[in-house]
Amino acid sequence: MKIIAYPFAGGSSYSYAKLSREHAHEWLVLDPPGHGSNMRQPLMHSIPEMVAALLEPTLRASAGKPYVLFGHSMGAYIALAMLDRLVELGARLPQRLVLSGVAAPHCRASEHHAELPHKEFLEWVANMGGISAEVLSEPQLMELFEPILRADIGAAEAYVDGSQRQHDVPVRVLLGQDDRIALADGLAWAECFVNTPEVHSFAGGHFFLFDEVKKVQSLIA
Repeated sequence: MKIIAYPFAGGSSYSYAKLSREHAHEWLVLDPPGHGSNMRQPLMHSIPEMVAALLEPTLRASAGKPYVLFGHSMGAYIALAMLDRLVELGARLPQRLVLSGVAAPHCRASEHHAELPHKEFLEWVANMGGISAEVLSEPQLMELFEPILRADIGAAEAYVDGSQRQHDVPVRVLLGQDDRIALADGLAWAECFVNTPEVHSFAGGHFFLFDEVKKVQSLIA
């Protein structure tokens, strides 16, 4: 099985190294423009733009062996919108869609964290976890990462889609019990698919997946 994955806000192809290490399946994490191996490309500010940019590499990666689409946080919305695009194209569909650390995109409260002033924005990012205090306190690093984080978080917060999908692709939703995402917002994913997704909750906050590596690996593929 191949895992085609999309990174969370501010992430890159290295973001899931802990998950892909010692996993029995092949991982391919695709960098959106402005991230990782595509750092020199202009950042994008919407999920549909990112999907358009990543469509061709996704189609190439999905050829051959069976595959799973996976994403955490912003990456989950990319994975969802990518599946919609693949369905539209009549392309080969994944064996499973795994959506991690994200609320259903039609029911969550409107948020605008990407527009916060510098200090408040960094405090909010720090509370989410995933970026070390050392990086957050290093001005030169944050001069590089803050625009990426703002673009990504803004894209995720602006993404709204209440479609009910008819396709026969099994869906799993993974949630952190101490995340800011309400369980009800996670359970609302059931309204997005004809076939009700499995919902699995884990101890931990937004980045629970790095504390529960083996369990998360087993649910991805």
